[in-house]
Amino acid sequence: MLIKFKRLSPNIPIPEYKTAGAVAFDLAVSEGGIIEPGQTKIFPTGLIVFVPKNHALILASRSSNAKKGISLANGIGIIDQDYCGPNDELHLAVHNFLDRPYTVEKGERIAQGLFVPIVLAEFTETNEASEADRGGFGTTG
Repeated sequence: MLIKFKRLSPNIPIPEYKTAGAVAFDLAVSEGGIIEPGQTKIFPTGLIVFVPKNHALILASRSSNAKKGISLANGIGIIDQDYCGPNDELHLAVHNFLDRPYTVEKGERIAQGLFVPIVLAEFTETNEASEADRGGFGTTG
């Protein structure tokens, strides 16, 4: 699949898969900064990505972030197909779980991106319910 992207600076690394078996590519921040304990800070990536039709781009925290005490604040990010305008740079909201400040370095790989196919649903309202009843939220233990 060919993915179009725009770098907002020639110094921004081109997205790449780091191994032959990788299913996600790393995303680095284009600016560094300090995140205080318990704080969330937003970092730019310097990239605008054109997500292909019938796909979404999922942004997830890199597993190495757990060792660092940081994570993406929103768990995952979902980038839509129409988020590719001139001001639609990808940003990463990073949360510091540590009891001390964490310094994010310029160029540090914080997230990984994964393209997934999407099927859009059509919705129809009904007053019916299934005969089977599982018992509600949290019933499987």
